[in-house]
Amino acid sequence: MFGGMQVSGGSRQARVFMVAAMAAAAPWAGPWASTFVVDARAEQAQTPRTPYTGPMPAPAPVERLGPDRLRVGGVEIDLAKRELSVAGTVNDAPVLEFLANTKGGFKAYESAFELETNAVNFNVACLLIGLDNANAVQARYQFDPQPPKGDPVELFVEWESGGSRRRVRAEQVVYSRVTKATLTEGPWVYTGSAFLPQSTRFLAEVDGTLIGFMHNTSPIVESPRPLVGTYGDSMINPELNLKPGTPVVFVLRALPRLAPIPK
Repeated sequence: MFGGMQVSGGSRQARVFMVAAMAAAAPWAGPWASTFVVDARAEQAQTPRTPYTGPMPAPAPVERLGPDRLRVGGVEIDLAKRELSVAGTVNDAPVLEFLANTKGGFKAYESAFELETNAVNFNVACLLIGLDNANAVQARYQFDPQPPKGDPVELFVEWESGGSRRRVRAEQVVYSRVTKATLTEGPWVYTGSAFLPQSTRFLAEVDGTLIGFMHNTSPIVESPRPLVGTYGDSMINPELNLKPGTPVVFVLRALPRLAPIPK
């Protein structure tokens, strides 16, 4: 129990993030709660971009926007829909290994979108809509042929095009030069990233990775599809005409768990 709210079940990682988030949000939290405020340096673009070596940020305070709506840093949450959304921009990345990176994140050079959030806040938002990495089977290493497993989610990207709002599934963004096709339509999985061995450093924050599709340990969300091709084979789908710098809104929606995930 924390501040009148029950914190139990799920993975240790989930409980740690939730307790920190609620501590920062508590109306009775005094000056001591400043230790839970996100380090602003983690939200600034880093030049040159290298793996993040600063102090690990704690979750931003959880703000209530309405009966079913919350905000954690730059991420808005709809509890009724089990959905989160966050603004971002299109990267100038000729080769893709990731779908989205953190603001100022190291892996922007091979990610389709840069989102206005750090990894910790994005992960807290995932936890608040009911995702849990206790159900995850992560990639063992980069380009692991064994697909990762986890709670299912679906992803969408929205942007203004020709005076109208356009919305596509995230799978349509990733185009393979080998197959001449985009990723197959279907769910992605929440793996929750990981902590570096013998450390409290959150790998998604260090690498600046939020969503990947090449079976990597660091992203918070990964693709469960079999690998197709290798590094250098994927790019932003040219048919979408997504120019670098185009503002987007990225949407993640939790899907029902159909059955326990075998380990």
